[in-house]
Amino acid sequence: MSSNKPLKLKRKGYWFAVWSEWFESPAYRDLSMPARCLLLEFQHIYRPTRNGQLSISVQQAMERVGCAKQTAQDAFRELTEHGFIKLKEGERWQERKAREWILTFERLNNHEPTDDWKQWKPGEPVFTLPRKQAQPRKAA
Repeated sequence: MSSNKPLKLKRKGYWFAVWSEWFESPAYRDLSMPARCLLLEFQHIYRPTRNGQLSISVQQAMERVGCAKQTAQDAFRELTEHGFIKLKEGERWQERKAREWILTFERLNNHEPTDDWKQWKPGEPVFTLPRKQAQPRKAA
């Protein structure tokens, strides 16, 4: 006699959801592969009580995604422009702290997700990141 009980997997750790609503969205489908991978890394460190305090440095992104520095920086920019992450706090190098991010498709402080990614349209970024000002070179 067979049992209709679902099999219980014996895995360590936890799981996270990828909602089909944003997975099938034009905003997600337009992301590059490094940006998609970085989004998974953000989901991996996400906890309901930590949204808004999620921190992945460019160096960590390079290591986790397996890419060059510029590619990692571009991935952060893409996720921001497409509305999946929002910058909460800029870097504070004096305090040795990296930027802190919000996942817009997850709850924040008991508030519903803002789902900013729904606003994205090609050529119209939802958010923009500040660009670092290049220091002028001094003549020798």
